[in-house]
Amino acid sequence: MIAVVAAVTIFASCMKNDGPTCVPNTLQKDRANIDSFIDNNPALGYLEFNTTYSAYMGIADPGAGSQPKDDSLISFKYTMSLMNGTEIGTTDTIKQNNANAPLKLKDFLDQQGQPTMYYTILSALKKGGRYKVILPSSIYFSCSPQTINNKTIPGYSQLIYDYTLTDVKAPTTGN
Repeated sequence: MIAVVAAVTIFASCMKNDGPTCVPNTLQKDRANIDSFIDNNPALGYLEFNTTYSAYMGIADPGAGSQPKDDSLISFKYTMSLMNGTEIGTTDTIKQNNANAPLKLKDFLDQQGQPTMYYTILSALKKGGRYKVILPSSIYFSCSPQTINNKTIPGYSQLIYDYTLTDVKAPTTGN
Protein backbone atom coordinates (compact mmCIF):
# COMPACT_ATOMS: atom_id res chain seq x y z
CA MET A 1 0.00 0.00 0.00
CA ILE A 2 2.80 2.42 0.89
CA ALA A 3 4.44 1.62 -2.44
CA VAL A 4 1.23 2.59 -4.30
CA VAL A 5 0.94 5.89 -2.41
CA ALA A 6 4.61 6.64 -3.09
CA ALA A 7 4.19 5.83 -6.79
CA VAL A 8 1.10 8.05 -7.07
CA THR A 9 2.90 10.90 -5.27
CA ILE A 10 5.95 10.62 -7.56
CA PHE A 11 3.73 10.44 -10.65
CA ALA A 12 1.69 13.46 -9.53
CA SER A 13 4.82 15.52 -8.88
CA CYS A 14 6.06 14.75 -12.39
CA MET A 15 2.82 16.13 -13.81
CA LYS A 16 3.15 19.41 -11.87
CA ASN A 17 2.60 22.41 -14.13
CA ASP A 18 5.39 24.96 -13.81
CA GLY A 19 3.83 27.19 -16.47
CA PRO A 20 3.76 30.96 -16.44
CA THR A 21 3.03 32.69 -13.15
CA CYS A 22 0.49 34.90 -14.84
CA VAL A 23 -1.74 34.68 -17.86
CA PRO A 24 -2.17 37.95 -19.79
CA ASN A 25 -5.64 39.36 -20.29
CA THR A 26 -7.11 39.09 -23.74
CA LEU A 27 -7.70 42.36 -25.54
CA GLN A 28 -11.41 41.57 -25.33
CA LYS A 29 -11.24 41.39 -21.52
CA ASP A 30 -9.18 44.59 -21.30
CA ARG A 31 -11.64 46.37 -23.58
CA ALA A 32 -14.54 45.28 -21.35
CA ASN A 33 -12.68 46.67 -18.29
CA ILE A 34 -11.89 49.96 -20.03
CA ASP A 35 -15.42 50.29 -21.48
CA SER A 36 -16.81 49.86 -17.95
CA PHE A 37 -14.36 52.49 -16.65
CA ILE A 38 -15.47 54.93 -19.36
CA ASP A 39 -19.17 54.18 -18.68
CA ASN A 40 -18.58 54.95 -14.98
CA ASN A 41 -16.75 58.20 -15.88
CA PRO A 42 -19.03 59.98 -18.39
CA ALA A 43 -16.54 62.84 -18.78
CA LEU A 44 -14.38 60.33 -20.69
CA GLY A 45 -17.10 59.59 -23.23
CA TYR A 46 -14.98 61.14 -25.98
CA LEU A 47 -12.50 58.23 -25.84
CA GLU A 48 -12.79 55.75 -28.69
CA PHE A 49 -10.92 52.54 -29.39
CA ASN A 50 -8.33 53.08 -32.13
CA THR A 51 -7.71 49.82 -34.00
CA THR A 52 -4.42 51.04 -35.50
CA TYR A 53 -2.81 51.47 -32.08
CA SER A 54 -5.08 49.13 -30.05
CA ALA A 55 -5.66 51.90 -27.54
CA TYR A 56 -8.46 54.18 -26.39
CA MET A 57 -7.72 57.69 -27.61
CA GLY A 58 -9.37 61.09 -27.73
CA ILE A 59 -8.99 64.85 -27.55
CA ALA A 60 -9.73 66.13 -24.03
CA ASP A 61 -9.22 69.78 -25.03
CA PRO A 62 -8.23 70.85 -28.57
CA GLY A 63 -6.25 73.87 -27.34
CA ALA A 64 -6.08 77.25 -29.07
CA GLY A 65 -3.77 78.94 -31.49
CA SER A 66 -1.41 77.18 -33.83
CA GLN A 67 -1.80 73.58 -34.89
CA PRO A 68 1.54 71.96 -35.73
CA LYS A 69 2.66 71.13 -39.24
CA ASP A 70 5.37 68.54 -39.93
CA ASP A 71 8.19 71.13 -39.70
CA SER A 72 6.76 72.97 -36.68
CA LEU A 73 8.92 73.10 -33.58
CA ILE A 74 6.91 71.55 -30.78
CA SER A 75 7.15 70.67 -27.12
CA PHE A 76 4.90 68.48 -25.00
CA LYS A 77 4.64 66.71 -21.68
CA TYR A 78 2.59 63.87 -20.30
CA THR A 79 1.34 62.37 -17.07
CA MET A 80 0.92 58.64 -16.56
CA SER A 81 -1.61 57.22 -14.09
CA LEU A 82 -3.62 54.13 -13.26
CA MET A 83 -7.38 53.88 -13.75
CA ASN A 84 -7.81 54.18 -9.96
CA GLY A 85 -6.28 57.68 -10.14
CA THR A 86 -2.81 56.81 -8.80
CA GLU A 87 -0.30 59.03 -10.58
CA ILE A 88 2.81 57.15 -11.75
CA GLY A 89 4.73 60.14 -13.03
CA THR A 90 4.91 63.31 -15.09
CA THR A 91 7.57 64.15 -17.62
CA ASP A 92 9.41 67.42 -17.89
CA THR A 93 8.54 69.30 -21.05
CA ILE A 94 10.00 67.39 -23.99
CA LYS A 95 11.59 69.84 -26.46
CA GLN A 96 14.32 67.84 -28.17
CA ASN A 97 14.45 64.69 -30.26
CA ASN A 98 16.82 61.78 -29.62
CA ALA A 99 19.63 63.65 -31.42
CA ASN A 100 19.18 66.64 -29.05
CA ALA A 101 17.87 68.78 -31.92
CA PRO A 102 14.73 70.88 -31.52
CA LEU A 103 11.72 68.59 -31.68
CA LYS A 104 9.59 68.72 -34.83
CA LEU A 105 6.27 67.00 -35.38
CA LYS A 106 7.76 65.01 -38.27
CA ASP A 107 10.18 63.40 -35.79
CA PHE A 108 7.21 61.19 -34.91
CA LEU A 109 6.84 59.70 -38.37
CA ASP A 110 8.24 56.17 -38.59
CA GLN A 111 11.00 55.15 -41.02
CA GLN A 112 8.39 54.54 -43.74
CA GLY A 113 6.91 58.02 -43.22
CA GLN A 114 3.82 56.66 -41.44
CA PRO A 115 2.43 58.38 -38.34
CA THR A 116 3.30 56.89 -34.96
CA MET A 117 0.90 57.19 -32.03
CA TYR A 118 2.77 60.32 -30.85
CA TYR A 119 2.33 61.91 -34.28
CA THR A 120 -1.39 61.11 -34.27
CA ILE A 121 -1.79 62.60 -30.80
CA LEU A 122 0.25 65.78 -31.23
CA SER A 123 -0.91 66.60 -34.77
CA ALA A 124 -4.53 66.66 -33.57
CA LEU A 125 -3.89 69.41 -31.00
CA LYS A 126 -3.30 73.12 -30.94
CA LYS A 127 -1.03 74.81 -28.41
CA GLY A 128 -2.28 74.03 -24.90
CA GLY A 129 -4.40 71.12 -26.13
CA ARG A 130 -4.72 67.89 -24.18
CA TYR A 131 -5.11 64.32 -25.44
CA LYS A 132 -5.88 61.21 -23.41
CA VAL A 133 -4.81 57.62 -24.18
CA ILE A 134 -5.64 54.44 -22.26
CA LEU A 135 -3.34 51.53 -23.06
CA PRO A 136 -4.71 48.00 -22.49
CA SER A 137 -2.50 45.71 -20.39
CA SER A 138 -2.86 42.89 -22.92
CA ILE A 139 -1.10 44.92 -25.62
CA TYR A 140 1.34 47.10 -23.70
CA PHE A 141 2.16 45.92 -20.15
CA SER A 142 0.91 42.35 -19.56
CA CYS A 143 0.13 40.66 -16.30
CA SER A 144 3.44 41.05 -14.45
CA PRO A 145 3.87 43.90 -11.99
CA GLN A 146 6.34 46.56 -13.11
CA THR A 147 8.15 49.41 -11.42
CA ILE A 148 8.20 52.85 -13.02
CA ASN A 149 9.47 55.93 -11.17
CA ASN A 150 9.90 53.78 -8.04
CA LYS A 151 6.17 53.01 -8.07
CA THR A 152 4.82 49.51 -8.49
CA ILE A 153 2.28 49.07 -11.24
CA PRO A 154 0.15 46.01 -10.53
CA GLY A 155 -0.17 43.37 -13.22
CA TYR A 156 -3.16 43.72 -15.55
CA SER A 157 -3.08 47.53 -15.20
CA GLN A 158 -4.33 49.74 -17.97
CA LEU A 159 -2.28 52.94 -18.04
CA ILE A 160 -3.70 56.37 -18.76
CA TYR A 161 -1.52 58.93 -20.49
CA ASP A 162 -2.53 62.60 -20.51
CA TYR A 163 -0.55 64.51 -23.15
CA THR A 164 -0.34 68.31 -23.36
CA LEU A 165 1.05 70.14 -26.39
CA THR A 166 2.91 72.93 -24.57
CA ASP A 167 4.24 74.91 -27.52
CA VAL A 168 4.08 75.20 -31.32
CA LYS A 169 6.44 77.42 -33.29
CA ALA A 170 6.99 77.92 -36.99
CA PRO A 171 10.25 76.35 -38.13
CA THR A 172 13.27 78.57 -38.15
CA THR A 173 14.72 79.26 -41.56
CA GLY A 174 18.45 79.50 -42.21
CA ASN A 175 20.08 82.00 -44.53
